[in-house]
Amino acid sequence: MIKLVDNTDLSQVLEVLEEVKKHMLSQDIDQWDEAYPNKNIITNDITKQQAYVYTDKEEILAYMVLNEEYDIEYNDLNWSTSTPFTVIHRLFVKPAAQGKGISSRMIQYAEEYAKTNKYASIRFDAYSLNDTANTVYLKKGYRLVGQVQFRKGVFNCYDNAI
Repeated sequence: MIKLVDNTDLSQVLEVLEEVKKHMLSQDIDQWDEAYPNKNIITNDITKQQAYVYTDKEEILAYMVLNEEYDIEYNDLNWSTSTPFTVIHRLFVKPAAQGKGISSRMIQYAEEYAKTNKYASIRFDAYSLNDTANTVYLKKGYRLVGQVQFRKGVFNCYDNAI
């Protein structure tokens, strides 16, 4: 089940996030660290009511944020649609639950959310060295529109018209 996150979920979300960070590092994906994402960012996501989790038997297995916020670097890219659009941020799946289609369900939820809220497209970025994430997005039909440079390196930017 996918649901909006509330404050009672915070500690479990943070536990999963730490597992994900350790797992990524074990695969030489140095995308996330203590600076991003962190407890303050996740708390802010929840407070703004923009965070969603995938749960199974009350266990949080995945997390993502949907909103209209984006980095200014997005302005230089050739997106397939103009406004309005929603952006996926901080999509992660608990390592023990990876490979079971959960990220696909989260993306599908984002697409349904976009349709319901009359967005023209979905946009997001993915760390260029995270082959698994980039492969999933391409398989889902998302279009690579370019790359941007952030603190941790190069990120591929994707979109899909809804």
